[in-house]
Amino acid sequence: MFFIDSHCHLDVTHIGAPFVPQDIENLTELIVQRAFEANVKYMLNIGTKLSDIERLRDISDRYENIFRTVGIHPLEAKYHTDNYKDDEILRIINENCVKKVVGIGEIGLDYHYDEEHKTEQQKLFHLQMELAQQHNLPVSIHSRDAFDDTVEILTTYPKVKGVMHCFSGSREFAKQVLDFGYYVSISGIVTYKKATELQDVVKYVPLDRLLIETDSPFLAPVPHRGKMNEPAFVTLVAEKIAELRETTVDAIATATSENFFNLFSLAQNFVK
Repeated sequence: MFFIDSHCHLDVTHIGAPFVPQDIENLTELIVQRAFEANVKYMLNIGTKLSDIERLRDISDRYENIFRTVGIHPLEAKYHTDNYKDDEILRIINENCVKKVVGIGEIGLDYHYDEEHKTEQQKLFHLQMELAQQHNLPVSIHSRDAFDDTVEILTTYPKVKGVMHCFSGSREFAKQVLDFGYYVSISGIVTYKKATELQDVVKYVPLDRLLIETDSPFLAPVPHRGKMNEPAFVTLVAEKIAELRETTVDAIATATSENFFNLFSLAQNFVK
C-alpha cells in the first residue's frame, strides 16, 4: 500500500507564493524526501507554462518516482498568446512530449481570476486538447467558474481522457465529468469544514474514478491550512475520503493508485 500525489508543483522556489520559504537551500529535495517518508511513492509534477519545462525535466530526471506533464495553465494564456505564435506553442510542447511526460496539463479555463481573457484561454485549451488527442495522452484539467464552457470544449474531443484536477464543482458537474470518462481528483479542500458540497461529491463518485492530490504548494489540508502544502500531506486527503466513504485508508490508497496508473498509463514504463 502506498499513496500517489496525482497533481503537485514541486518547483516551489519559483512559484513565489507568500507561504513558500524562499531561503531554504534544496527545498525541493526536502519536500520529496518527506513525501517518500510518508509513503507517498509517486508524484506527478505538473507543468503550467513553457518556461518551466526544463525545471520539471530536471526534477523528474533526478527522481525515478516523479513523472511530469507539459502544458500551459489558463492563467498563463494571455502571456503565451501575446508572446508565442500558435505553431511555436505546438512545436515546443510537441518536442517535449518525451521521457516521463505522461500527460498534457495543466490546461483548462479559469474565469474566477481572469474572466477578461476568455478568448485566449479557450484558444489555448483547444490547442492543447488537440495535442493530447494527437499524442494519445491524458489531460489534467483546471476549471474554475467556467464549468459550462469546459464541458462544451470537452465534448469536442471525445477521444481524449483525463482528470478534473482539484475538483470544486457540484455533483451535477461531477456527473458530466464522469460521463466523459474522466476521473475526479480530490485535494485538501475536502478537509475544510465548509466544503460540504465537495464532501458530498466524494461520496458520490465511484471509487474506481477517484484520484487524490495536493496541488502543492497550495491548498494545504487541515491541520496545515494556510501553510505551505506538500505531497506528504496527500495522506490527509486520503484519510478524509476514507472517513466520508466509511472505508479504510488502505482501500483509498490502493484504489487511487490503481486509478492513477490506469489513466496515466505511460507512467508504468518507469516503475521498477
